[in-house]
Amino acid sequence: MTVDDPRYGAEVRRRMASLAGSGSFAPAPDIATGLAGNREQGAEIELSCRIGDGQVSEARFRAFGCPHFLAAASWLTDRLRGARRDELADWDWREAAEALEVPAAKFGRLLILQDAVRSVARNWPGTPGSTV
Repeated sequence: MTVDDPRYGAEVRRRMASLAGSGSFAPAPDIATGLAGNREQGAEIELSCRIGDGQVSEARFRAFGCPHFLAAASWLTDRLRGARRDELADWDWREAAEALEVPAAKFGRLLILQDAVRSVARNWPGTPGSTV
């Protein structure tokens, strides 16, 4: 991807330059994770969130995919800050599609992000059935 590649909007190019939010947290009682996608299918994400005071205080991602997918994962780490569990359980991929001007052909990739976010909600610390 080049700086002036016309296939990508300004926000995607900005996000790809730094991939803010990339990384992960070590397992801990206040960390909820969500996994979604499949590398062999072209997109995969591990989303981890630090939970404090009933909301996401910080989010990180490790992902494999196209520039739109990686930029959306980076954008998501900012977007989730301050979100409560119920907001994660209801989060919809269309928000990322609009914010990043993702073309319709890539919408399926963003559904993978939605699956990861909802998985974090299911794994929220203290929730019955949670893995943390």
